[in-house]
Amino acid sequence: MPNPLRWLASLPWETRALLIVCGLGLLLRLWPLGGGSLDYDEGVYWQSLRALSAGHPLFTDIFSSQPPGFLLCIYPFYLLFGQSLVAARLAIMLYSLAGLVAMYLLGRAIGGRWTGIVACALLAVDPLYLIESRTLQAEAPSVAFQLACVALAALAMRRTGRARHLLALASGVALGLGVMVKLFDVVAAVPALMYLLLPVGLVCLDEMGRLRRPARRDLVHGAREALPDVALLVVGTVGAMLLVLLPYLPHWGAVYDQVVAFHLRAGHAFNYGLLHNLQEIARAGEEYPVFIVAVVAVAFAVYRRDWRILPPALWLLVSFIFLVQQQPLLDHHRVLLSAPLALTAAVGLAIAASVWPNSAPAGKRRSLPPDHQRQRQGVAMLALTGLTLIAGLAFGLHDARISAQPPTEAQMQMVVALERLTVPGAVVVCDDQYIAGLADRNVPPELVDTSLVRIRAGYLTATQLEAAITRSNARAILFASGRFELIPGFKEWVQANFPQQVNAGDGHILYMKAPTPSSAPV
Repeated sequence: MPNPLRWLASLPWETRALLIVCGLGLLLRLWPLGGGSLDYDEGVYWQSLRALSAGHPLFTDIFSSQPPGFLLCIYPFYLLFGQSLVAARLAIMLYSLAGLVAMYLLGRAIGGRWTGIVACALLAVDPLYLIESRTLQAEAPSVAFQLACVALAALAMRRTGRARHLLALASGVALGLGVMVKLFDVVAAVPALMYLLLPVGLVCLDEMGRLRRPARRDLVHGAREALPDVALLVVGTVGAMLLVLLPYLPHWGAVYDQVVAFHLRAGHAFNYGLLHNLQEIARAGEEYPVFIVAVVAVAFAVYRRDWRILPPALWLLVSFIFLVQQQPLLDHHRVLLSAPLALTAAVGLAIAASVWPNSAPAGKRRSLPPDHQRQRQGVAMLALTGLTLIAGLAFGLHDARISAQPPTEAQMQMVVALERLTVPGAVVVCDDQYIAGLADRNVPPELVDTSLVRIRAGYLTATQLEAAITRSNARAILFASGRFELIPGFKEWVQANFPQQVNAGDGHILYMKAPTPSSAPV
């Protein structure tokens, strides 16, 4: 029987390092999969998947504020792994691991194997990415598609001919699929285009890496070499988007209203301003270590005139600008910075390592002039990266321990109330869809999302609620999160039409359509 340790020791060092990183990342993702939900959106998407499995289509029946690609890319895994919240979270975890593989390939294409491993490690223990890697939201799949897009573009720049064209096309497909998962994936177009336009960029640099004015002939030659790949990127992006949207084109009005117009309305309803968003981004203290490394990396690379730092740095800048103007800016949106931060830091470390004291043969080292300044710079970058990995791991372990906790006592009291006072599979209305899912109850498909954003944007009114409840013949309404209390006139209508009130614990009220057959206390 083969010895696993001996097999591991026989692998190349970079493969061992990558396996260790992925194994650690897998552990931090698997541990909390069965824990209670800490994010309201999980209940929304869980009930959306339940509605899909019941045969309800997106947008016409199911209200969905995300492009169709998100739920569609999760749905097959949801069916395969058992149609539970854990099954959906497992799908998210698989996409996050695919993102780590794409990050390794991207870093390797830019700076070699060590760069790929460091970039993968920094992302694997990034606290925000770790949280989203086990949370049923669109962020982890969307970041994975971003990384795939940029990695394929970076690999294309190292190829020629047909292989380069195919990689450019595949990069566009990944970008199109990513945008169909979450619209903010469009930021990945910036680094992807920069890599595909590398032939143009090279003619703008001299032998020392300094910017120069290229000859017109050289510029035209570079453009002719790069433009076919840029065109293939665009074709792949548009083609992938159309492929995903094709089944929904007959209902394009509903798609546009829920995916685009809804967010525009929400932006006006929650316009807190740029300063508020800057403060929200600054609250992400767990990102400070990798941010410091990235800033040092950019400064060091600019000083060294190493322009490999430019695509990841601009990717980071564009992502930051996107978040600053995003309204409303929610906590999970900040994961948009995780991938470009990790890549920028890793490329900076690669640049520092390239000026490390020479690796010439031992007999010749004494004849080389010492460069203590470069040595200190390299040691500083290495130390910062090590501290960043340790800090990320500490934050990740802390968050994983919290996320692994079971549902709270208050949540379970509401679950018990629904289980005892409604029949299995019954349709109930609830302003916390996670509670309905725990009780194995469905909500009307148009009410899978009763978020504060939808209410404040004017996309959920008392009239709409009353109509949906009447159509679904729901027999119970649970006021679980306080969101229903914010809709003028709705509570009064519920009290008039659902006269029986049951205390579901901790002040939460379950309104029933008719007297329950049993008067046993909940």
